[in-house]
Amino acid sequence: MAKISVERTIGKTKKAVLGGLLGFNAEKMGKQKYKRLAISLREEDKIVGGIVGEVWTTVLFIQLFWMEQKLRGKDYGTRLIKAIEDEARKFGATRSYLDTMSFQAPGFYRACGYEEFGSIEGYPGGVTRHWFTKAL
Repeated sequence: MAKISVERTIGKTKKAVLGGLLGFNAEKMGKQKYKRLAISLREEDKIVGGIVGEVWTTVLFIQLFWMEQKLRGKDYGTRLIKAIEDEARKFGATRSYLDTMSFQAPGFYRACGYEEFGSIEGYPGGVTRHWFTKAL
């Protein structure tokens, strides 16, 4: 009989769950493309900003995006978004999505052409999490 086990380390379970999920997805969708992407903003050799994402099938998921405060509002963010979108298109991406907190950059993403498709309230301090998408 199967039993549920709470674990403090996730390595083995994550590997098993991911393998099972990928196998199931391949049965339903065929072989899938997957590519990780990272675009950095640098001052000499120092990374002062960047964007990290992945393309799975035909969708770019922007996972992480940050830049030093002193560089914000100078068009670097827009250029980083464009760079990762352009790179994702090379891998066949036709859509992009991301999430952000209400105190981070929802207005910025809207200005980059992203449309909100969902949100969750209830984070500490009255913060809301927002999800955005955009056709590439």
